[in-house]
Amino acid sequence: MAISKTELAATSQKLVASVLQMTLKENAMLIPTISDYSSWAQPGSDEVSIIRRDQFAAADKTEETDLTVQNLAFTADKLLLDKHKAIYTELERFGQVQSNVNAESEILMEQARELALQVDKDLITALRAASAAAPDHIIAMTGAGAVISQTDILEFRRLLNVQAVPQEDRTLLISNDQEKALLAIPSFVEVDKYGPGAQPLNSAELGRVYGFRVMRHNEMVAAEAFAYHKSAVAYGTQLNPEFKTDENLKGIKKEYLLHMIYGVKTLDSGKRQVVGNATGA
Repeated sequence: MAISKTELAATSQKLVASVLQMTLKENAMLIPTISDYSSWAQPGSDEVSIIRRDQFAAADKTEETDLTVQNLAFTADKLLLDKHKAIYTELERFGQVQSNVNAESEILMEQARELALQVDKDLITALRAASAAAPDHIIAMTGAGAVISQTDILEFRRLLNVQAVPQEDRTLLISNDQEKALLAIPSFVEVDKYGPGAQPLNSAELGRVYGFRVMRHNEMVAAEAFAYHKSAVAYGTQLNPEFKTDENLKGIKKEYLLHMIYGVKTLDSGKRQVVGNATGA
């Protein structure tokens, strides 16, 4: 049986964890734009219940007539912690010795980048699951060649307003192909015009328009744009990214594993986001 070890040869686990978390944070761009329920995803459970409720309505009181009792109806969205994503690789000792690069460091950072990208891909899939029920939240963009227009953004805003989605914490997520069209919209405000002391969310944030924080992502389909509130999608990490190494003596090589457990869920039946694409379907 091979002798295993869980630390890098010349690096403490604290340093590994620091590099790992920093790389994940820098590359998982969409987590700050949605609702993070990681603190609720405790060991021993396989789901998180996210409670939603109806609203009371003010009623007219008629003299000598009792008011009608109003009740709150509670429902729950289930965030399943069912995604166990892992990246495994091996490094032969011969190649490591004769390499001019720090292969172990590159493996750690590349695994972290790819895991962060996978989380973003899952969040994009959840954001794409907008409701098609009336009012339809999947619309065809009106710009020539299915590019985003000022009219489209105003319609995104209207549909979110109809659902009483809060005005703050709204994001407009676009593809690289949509960026040129968006930059041509006069109402678009670039990051450097935010005002004194204003800070962009990260390097992917382009600016603001009609109350939306605008971001782009490489994983978006070319003719596609999402407008959504922070509460449109739930995310929860149950097992933080865990990096392990082991010696393969028979193969004279080293094994590297990075894995995590998390869940992603579209909330409120997809009514807190709007999808714009080429067909409206």
